[in-house]
Amino acid sequence: MACDITSGFTLGCRDNSGGIKNIYILSGSIDTVTGYENGYITDIDGAGTFYKFELAKQTGDLTETINASTENGTVFYEQVVNAPFHKMQSSTRNQIKVLAQNPALKVVVETNNGQDDGIGVLFLAGQQNGMTLSGGTGQTGTAFGDLNGYSLTFTGQEPLPASEVSGSSLADVLTGITLG
Repeated sequence: MACDITSGFTLGCRDNSGGIKNIYILSGSIDTVTGYENGYITDIDGAGTFYKFELAKQTGDLTETINASTENGTVFYEQVVNAPFHKMQSSTRNQIKVLAQNPALKVVVETNNGQDDGIGVLFLAGQQNGMTLSGGTGQTGTAFGDLNGYSLTFTGQEPLPASEVSGSSLADVLTGITLG
């Protein structure tokens, strides 16, 4: 049977931290992804550029919700990335406009749960069906300490959970795709 449980897991050490520090969004296409069946992506082959979007500390997150129907025998994973960007300005506005028009974004999320070299653990969201910019706000804030900028929400529904990207950096697993 394909759904036999093969192992459990232990609590482990307290060496974990929350949040995300960067997201990488692909302008281009992915032809093949290797290794994701086991949960670790070893190669992403395609064309285009993954652009890095830096986030302020402790402001962004990735949430993956398991949606299962006993009645229908189905399961899918809803992936949501929340990403705030500081400063309401025309360059950010113009980039958001393009992101909102794209129907199938491929997003790599870099977590704060990093390695000794400062690179966080990477996950590919929207691998098969893509993600869309599903909502957000732009605001000036009221008080001096309020956010002046944009809070964006990217959403996607996938048949499998997001897979971890193996290697010491995103560039290590890219073939035909560059980092911008």
